[in-house]
Amino acid sequence: MKYSIVIPNFNNVALIKKCLEAIRKNTKGLDHEVIVVDDCSSDDSRKFLSSQKDIVYLENKTNQGFAKTNNVGVEKSTGDVIILLNSDTEVHPGWLEAIDRVFQAEKNIGAVGVKLLYPDGTIQHAGVMIAADHAPRHIYKAKPANYKPANHQRDYKEVTAACMAIPKDKYNEVGGLDEAFRNGFEDIDMCLKLYHLGNRIIYTPEAVVTHHESVAPGRFKHEDKNFELYMSRWKDEEPDAHKYYREDGRSWLWILWNDLYIMSWGPDRFGTRPTWIKFARLLFIPLNKIYTFLTLLFSGDIAGIKEKLKGDKDA
Repeated sequence: MKYSIVIPNFNNVALIKKCLEAIRKNTKGLDHEVIVVDDCSSDDSRKFLSSQKDIVYLENKTNQGFAKTNNVGVEKSTGDVIILLNSDTEVHPGWLEAIDRVFQAEKNIGAVGVKLLYPDGTIQHAGVMIAADHAPRHIYKAKPANYKPANHQRDYKEVTAACMAIPKDKYNEVGGLDEAFRNGFEDIDMCLKLYHLGNRIIYTPEAVVTHHESVAPGRFKHEDKNFELYMSRWKDEEPDAHKYYREDGRSWLWILWNDLYIMSWGPDRFGTRPTWIKFARLLFIPLNKIYTFLTLLFSGDIAGIKEKLKGDKDA
């Protein structure tokens, strides 16, 4: 089996250097190719990438966005399995071997997602759940890397394309990443298409990748439009967050608090929050801010208090 690692890049020369260095260092023993598609960068990315002799280098003449840039790379790939990999990632030792083990052991795979860590070592992605407000959210985000519920293989409906492996024939079957999206929700949309065709979407914690997350210029520029398009297609998708929490032995009180916490921030962009959340968040948000402030105060974290106050002012 051959793997094609497809990396889109836009004005990210410092991080794409680290990304390629990590691949070279930590990818051993499996047949693979690395394809980097530059999305019309204005920094030194193109100069650097064109000098790399061990990659397939492609250029977009105009800025096309995440979906189109990945699709361009997949079209030129020669592997059996595509690995979509962000340019702001650094793969850990054994990452590709872990993905390969899943493909060797499991059947009917639509996509395989990996454990993504923030640079501080906490979890950024351990699978994607559909919350009670029908919005896709990363489960166990910001938990420690060794957090037990995030460290067993399981099936989800969705994983993130910051690092996601997909059989090339199935990638093509669903038409690749939908270019109607612009730098957001393309991967979630693709996973649901694959899932509803009867494919499995599998998360493996054995493949670990550091993700600097969303550092590309203009990453969230089209966020509201992307979310609106996603919800116009998938707003009736059954929430599954509570299923995973119950499987992990969480109490109803823990689930209630978690629902309040994750749905209490940001605008209700599609009116999908349950009514009880809309009322409860009026009380929860100020209480949570008071709790956070007091926790920082009693721990003597003056810098943390200043950062929190600055964040509230900027919000």
